[in-house]
Amino acid sequence: MSLQPIFSLPAIALLFLFSIFGIACYTVSLGVLTFFGRRAARLKDTIPVATFMGTITTAWALALGFAAADVWTVRSQAEHTASAERSSISRLMGMAGPDALNLNALMDGLVSYRVAVQEGEWGTSANQQPVDDVDQALQSIRLAIIRMTETVPAPLIASLTQDFDELQDARNMRLAIGSSSVNEYKWYLVFFLTFLSLVAIASVHADRPRAGRSALAIFSVAATVSLWILALHANPYAGATPLQFNAVYFATSQQ
Repeated sequence: MSLQPIFSLPAIALLFLFSIFGIACYTVSLGVLTFFGRRAARLKDTIPVATFMGTITTAWALALGFAAADVWTVRSQAEHTASAERSSISRLMGMAGPDALNLNALMDGLVSYRVAVQEGEWGTSANQQPVDDVDQALQSIRLAIIRMTETVPAPLIASLTQDFDELQDARNMRLAIGSSSVNEYKWYLVFFLTFLSLVAIASVHADRPRAGRSALAIFSVAATVSLWILALHANPYAGATPLQFNAVYFATSQQ
């Protein structure tokens, strides 16, 4: 089961899903507590020692920490990539603007690219799949640069080509991050260790069911909120700003 669609849900929907997960784990762990309690009434030496609980919960905390480190690292990479893409297209627009080389064909391609990226790849596919309109816009930019080789000085063509290559690289990196940002096996490990931690808590409280229920409730709330906050940032582009250019180059290109 892919977790990408789940992590793309709104914050309230995510909170609802993780609350259901927390309630389900708590309910099952209450049954485990009852089971161990009945065994402890007959055989008191079957209750694990209290330090056993720390073994499982420490593993859960480490797994959660590793998942969080990956989330923050990927999000930082996504922000850097988006910034590089904005920088590349801004430089190209600056070169093609009416106060510079006044290259209308290049400017039209850049505007088409900006709109297609913002409405297609950022909006429709959440930066997980390439959109044909963006590829077509890139091809129009490429052809416009090729047609300029006879009229524009070679150093400027080299600069435009370099900026265009950096734009394509940034776009490819943005899509690569968006499509592979969620390491699902690490999340499965965290989910499994969350449930196992509740089982460990229930087992060591078999002789004190009231204290066990309180401990299970506290841990369930802590795990639910922690997982929810982490899931909010599992999509590295959640809350990020898509390509937006308020420079005069975009305004004048519409005239």
